[in-house]
Amino acid sequence: MDASHVVTQRPLRVFAVTLEQSAEAVLKQILKPIQKIYPDAYIEGVVSNDFSFERFVPFLSSDHLKIMGLIDVLLSLYQIIKIQNQIKKRILEGHFDVVITVDSSSFNIPLVQKLKKGGSKAKFIHAVCPPIWAYRPNRKTKIAATFDLLLPLFQFEKFLFKDTCLDSFWIGHPFQNQTYNYTLDSPKEVILIFPGSRKRVIKRNLPLQLAAAKKFNRPIYISVSSPSLKNVIDEYAPGTPTFEKTPSVELQKKTLIALATSGTITLELALMGIPTVVTYKIPLVDAIAAKLAKMNIPFFALPNLLANQEIFIELIHPYITEDEVVLAIKKTLQNPKKGQLDLVLNQIRANFNEEEFVKKLIQNTPFEEQSIKRSL
Repeated sequence: MDASHVVTQRPLRVFAVTLEQSAEAVLKQILKPIQKIYPDAYIEGVVSNDFSFERFVPFLSSDHLKIMGLIDVLLSLYQIIKIQNQIKKRILEGHFDVVITVDSSSFNIPLVQKLKKGGSKAKFIHAVCPPIWAYRPNRKTKIAATFDLLLPLFQFEKFLFKDTCLDSFWIGHPFQNQTYNYTLDSPKEVILIFPGSRKRVIKRNLPLQLAAAKKFNRPIYISVSSPSLKNVIDEYAPGTPTFEKTPSVELQKKTLIALATSGTITLELALMGIPTVVTYKIPLVDAIAAKLAKMNIPFFALPNLLANQEIFIELIHPYITEDEVVLAIKKTLQNPKKGQLDLVLNQIRANFNEEEFVKKLIQNTPFEEQSIKRSL
């Protein structure tokens, strides 16, 4: 063979973008098989300061980009555009083979569109299906034209784009293989509070949750989703014991009920078997925006949505009162739902071959093209 036709094998180059801690769990789920099959892969991206993954190279911190709701977006618009441009510049200069964006489609769709206009040859993979089944179904065409591969978490989502050019590979939820230790026979006395992972959300919801929980004269423990939020929680609940993210096995066993701001934690609580009341006091402007977007779903809490029935009472509106939360706690304690775990598990458990998955990820990428040339 002529030496001019020999192509030196180089490492696979991957860039990832996450804005939320829950998205980081999904990212690890994707990166583990990549690193297993390509141990020399170079992986870089946007993650929080708490993110930990072997040989991952942080580019920017996502800690100042925890954006949710119309108000947050409007207040952060300049910062969003600035960071998108920084990420775009780095990806174009870094000649990455694969770009993986996780959730936050309102941020990631414009980012990928900018990258395509900038001439990026990367394959664009998006994990966590945008909820077109809930609102703005007309986004489907734009999403299909933006990404090359979709990685949905839930079974019902894997067929949503079958009538488009967008390929889909169901990966299941990061919680699918977790085991829990909640038992029914141990004494229950503790109330757990999960106030959220953003300062604005905590400030709106924790005072309400705490006031309602105190009506029951039980020990209260509060989840701290990130060390940077400890001061905020201490400000609203001074002296109240806290724990990091999820409760220990011993605390799970003692838990009578949980109060949780709507989010991924509600799914984990369902899998733990812990009776829960889901609350989310949203700003009025966000409620109006949701109304205008014609959201069409029977439930907001993930366990309810996946099981298509009310497992947890959910209170999600701008005018939630302490009495309303207290009443929901009483109703739940009188008649705790068993959780319908089979219905939930069927939606989050995807069994797939890791080699087939990684092959799908690198298909039609510059990395695959250079591998083919090298084998010729």
